[in-house]
Amino acid sequence: MSGDEVVHGSVFAYQGAGCLLLGESGSGKSKLTGEAMLFGAKFVADDQVQLSILQGMLSAGAVPNIAGVLELPGYGLIRVNDYNPKQVIHLIVELTKDALERLPPPQTKEFLGIKLPLLKLPPVPNTTIASLLLYLRAMQEGRVLPQDWLPAKK
Repeated sequence: MSGDEVVHGSVFAYQGAGCLLLGESGSGKSKLTGEAMLFGAKFVADDQVQLSILQGMLSAGAVPNIAGVLELPGYGLIRVNDYNPKQVIHLIVELTKDALERLPPPQTKEFLGIKLPLLKLPPVPNTTIASLLLYLRAMQEGRVLPQDWLPAKK
C-alpha cells in the first residue's frame, strides 16, 4: 500500500485506545503487550508493525506473514487467535534508557504526517503495565492534567 510504513514495535488496544510501543530489541515491548492482554487488552501486532492512514488517523496492524503472533521473551512464539487486525493509535510509548523526568512536558511523535502523544518510559522491568494502562485510559477520557496544573487554593 502506498504511504505505509513498517516499524519495529508492538501494538495493543485497551478499551478501544491503541498503544504503539517502540524501543530497542529487548526493551520489553512484547512483555508489556503480553501483560496488557492479561488486563483485558486486545493484541494487535508484535515485532513488525505496519502503519497506515485510516480516515485521517494513524492505524497499525501486523505485517501479513506474522499476523496473530506474539513473542513471549524466554518462552518463544505463540499464536493469538483473538486479535485486532487493525487499530487506530492514540498513544506512542518509547521505552528508552534516556534520563526521564518525573513530570515530563507534553511530547509528540509523528508518523505518516500524524502527530500523536508520546511517553518516554524506562525499559522493562522498571515500567509496569498497570501504570501504562491507567494513563492510557485517563488520556482517552480527557483526565490527564496539564503540566502546569496546581490544586485549587482554599
